[in-house]
Amino acid sequence: MNPMRWWRSSDDLTRVVVYTRTSMLPLVAVGPFILVAAAGTQVGEISPGPLVALVAVVVAVSLIVLYVLDGQIMGRPLSRRDVGLWVGSVVVATVAIVVLPAGDVRGPGLVMIGAFAIAPLGGFGARWYVPAGLVVALAIALQSDVRDQPSRVASLTFQMLWIFLAVAWAVQASLWLVKVVRRLADADRTRAELAVAEERLRFARDLHDIVGRDLSAIAVTSDLVAELARRGRPEAAERAEEVRTIAQESLRQVRAAVRGYRAIDLRVELEGSAALLRSAGVTSRVTAQIGELPDDVRTAAAWVVREGVTNVVRHSAATVCRIEVREDDGVVRVRMENDGARGPIGTGSGLTGLTERLRPLGGALSFSQADGVFVLEASVPVTVGVPA
Repeated sequence: MNPMRWWRSSDDLTRVVVYTRTSMLPLVAVGPFILVAAAGTQVGEISPGPLVALVAVVVAVSLIVLYVLDGQIMGRPLSRRDVGLWVGSVVVATVAIVVLPAGDVRGPGLVMIGAFAIAPLGGFGARWYVPAGLVVALAIALQSDVRDQPSRVASLTFQMLWIFLAVAWAVQASLWLVKVVRRLADADRTRAELAVAEERLRFARDLHDIVGRDLSAIAVTSDLVAELARRGRPEAAERAEEVRTIAQESLRQVRAAVRGYRAIDLRVELEGSAALLRSAGVTSRVTAQIGELPDDVRTAAAWVVREGVTNVVRHSAATVCRIEVREDDGVVRVRMENDGARGPIGTGSGLTGLTERLRPLGGALSFSQADGVFVLEASVPVTVGVPA
């Protein structure tokens, strides 16, 4: 897939995660660059062998810290193994820098290792990285050439502390941004699920109110009919008629309730579909150019959108879904396109049901697939919904 197309089609969470992970990669190059630059100002004081060893140590630590930070970005809990790698690499690198004949390059090397040691603490907040940064900065200052001068030790400690705090704060801000966007994505997903659950609960409550009362009446009246029939009373036929009347009325009310349930609003459905697609990690592009429509036409178009979005979420690997609803020359046209078509086109019960729903209105449904793009199109004449 084209990288630019993939980036444009990705949701906000994916973009933020990719950006944050990518922004951490320069950590691998910063350490070697600083060490080589420091060694270049002190030609002859450090041989190539120890310098290469120092660079290798710093690169190794940066890669391990990068792995730990990547886990924090992806929301992976910090395991004991991760902590062991992180702390162990810092300790080994510190010992190596102290032991190797690094000359004045040892100072920048220790500062780099200190920054790598503090960086992952940004994910735990200032109450962790501030005291840790102070301890590390003071330890480095006390092993420097100015350790016998308290004022210079304090100044050096303060300068390094600012470096460590800046690194930890940058990590903290990046992780905070990822967490906020992830929570927003979770909230969108939860909102879509709650909307579906609320609609189901409403329909179940309406159905219970209608059917429960009538079924109770039918049961009581049927018992009375049976008793009268056993006694040979002529009133049994009359009571049986009452049972039939109650059943017919109950059936009428259930049908009315179902019609009300099916009479979904097109604009509400478009908004809900966008939220559902977003929660599923699919970028939606929705355009609607319609005026006032008859109820049956509006409902039919809404059902096309609902069924199309359901198929995208359940059966495709789409990253982008475009939904267009427009009125053109007395015909409402719905076009849905997604880039995640997989396998041959199937004709499931959903598409068959849509076709049957549109047919009485004079509408039509068609779909096609090419180059991984699935297109669903429906048309409904507006005039069929206008009362005579």
